[in-house]
Amino acid sequence: MEQKSLDPAVDPGNGPAGRLPFAGVLRAADILSQRILLLDVQVLDGALFLTLGPDGIRNILARTDSLDGVLAVASRKPTLAESLRSILLGSDLDRTVLARFEFSALTAFCVQPLPLADRLQLRDSERLRNCPPEEVARTVAAELQAAAESDNPAHQVHEPTGPFAQLELAWSAWIDEVDSGRLSLKEWDGGFDLAAALERRVVPSGLATAGDPAVDAAVAFLSRSVYRTEALAYLSDHAAALNDREQLLRDWWMNAYFDALAAMHGTNWLRFSPDPGTQDSLPPRRFGSRRRAMGRNGATIQFQGSLVSTLHEMQPPVYALLRHQARAAIREWQRSPSQKSSDELAYAVARADAVISRRQARRTVRTRVLLTLFPVLVGTLASNITAGLVSAVAAVLLGVPLAEFLELRESGRKKMRAHIHFPAVPR
Repeated sequence: MEQKSLDPAVDPGNGPAGRLPFAGVLRAADILSQRILLLDVQVLDGALFLTLGPDGIRNILARTDSLDGVLAVASRKPTLAESLRSILLGSDLDRTVLARFEFSALTAFCVQPLPLADRLQLRDSERLRNCPPEEVARTVAAELQAAAESDNPAHQVHEPTGPFAQLELAWSAWIDEVDSGRLSLKEWDGGFDLAAALERRVVPSGLATAGDPAVDAAVAFLSRSVYRTEALAYLSDHAAALNDREQLLRDWWMNAYFDALAAMHGTNWLRFSPDPGTQDSLPPRRFGSRRRAMGRNGATIQFQGSLVSTLHEMQPPVYALLRHQARAAIREWQRSPSQKSSDELAYAVARADAVISRRQARRTVRTRVLLTLFPVLVGTLASNITAGLVSAVAAVLLGVPLAEFLELRESGRKKMRAHIHFPAVPR
């Protein structure tokens, strides 16, 4: 299977429980895919992408020049500025009021959570509809600040200040990155078939057997929902009635959502975080179908292992050296994903991350010398020539292999798959 790109559809973070370190996830996706596909909303409303900016992402990925060969943005419009405009105008560019959208990235700029979505949909859209592309970032930031400062739809902010000015600069940095050709943009093509994705992912048994009217109503609503904001708003509004099943419903719907996005863009998506609650919702596979599943657009590739945390701890120069030293293993995995190529890649990562002290090195050398010389010493103490010859042969045939076996054991399959393991990838 030729993997054009993998969508790291994860919830990035570096502190809260259950979240994965952003740098480790991004680097793992960099190694495991030929190109990382990002959605325009991930760039325009992703807290870490906005706070780090293109230069911060370059530093994490140890690149000094263009991100074009590393990242690509799947955009709903021909330019990133027009995508930002469409977020607040929706599909109807002639609408008279702004669309309801909750900018979650605002909290990263020290803006307290506010009911912005409800206020935005009352504000006139004329200013945003008529502004030139180079003014879109400033206009959207001004509209958000006006909505944050007052629930009066007539309140105006002409020049964003404080955190909203920072948000404008963050948007402008990514827009300039695309406009200058340093980051490629791929306009959406094909249909977003969420209904088909939901049909492939059956309702998890923990929901199907619940017998709870609130759960049944949620499943029915989510099965009809095609908008992420609408689906997540419903789950938030009914969280109390759904209890512990709210997260299971969220995972089931979001998994199908990413399945549909991956199929729409001709990619697979790589799940870094464990998903025990909805594994039974994956489409059933027949014997021998794993290789075909890897080649199908929209397939979910489950990842396990310590690769993400290992890569996260590396300094950029160390990561750059790893990528260079492991370039053959990386190319082989991308060309033909298999457990064998995965093990080769894991070995390269383990070698690059190995920290050997002087004491460890001396102990290893002493062990190899003793294993090699022991038969010779036995033969030297023997009383006849035959025993001496036998011990000399044993030194070569037994001592040296034993010493090499210790090193071979460190590169065994079990140890390698502690670093990288894909349960559904063919051998």
